[in-house]
Amino acid sequence: MDQTFDSVKDLSLISDKNWCIKVRILRMWKVPLYEKSYSQPSMELVVLDKEGTRIHCFIQSFYYHLFELILEEGKVFVLANFTIDSKSLKFKPTKHNMGIIFKRDTLVSTAEDIDIPIESFGFVQTKEILSLVRDNLFLIGMHVGVLIVSLTSMLSA
Repeated sequence: MDQTFDSVKDLSLISDKNWCIKVRILRMWKVPLYEKSYSQPSMELVVLDKEGTRIHCFIQSFYYHLFELILEEGKVFVLANFTIDSKSLKFKPTKHNMGIIFKRDTLVSTAEDIDIPIESFGFVQTKEILSLVRDNLFLIGMHVGVLIVSLTSMLSA
């Protein structure tokens, strides 16, 4: 019998819901703690579900060691028993207005799913990129960022 998973787009702050999602890790990076060079870094992820919805995940430094050897960029995982938080970051790596925070007892298991794409792109028109130049809320990919710098230089000339 196939297990049903929640859609990433449906994640919200509903407190009585035990969310369970199946996602592919698109990007994964460590964030060092600069004030304490001896401590573990935190980890951040951008994950994607089969509907193409991306969400940002955060693993605090004191839980880093619990997940560092399990998680792998490009692989599919089932995640459960995590916390949903409204995004309060200055710069968001996804457009989703919620974020996932791993807890000590967050359940992570590997899975297979060919329906979840390996990559995900969000192409936008040039005029939309230009309107985001002054919007510091949503991060745009490196290649697009170079385009924005070039277009901004041209506009101010």
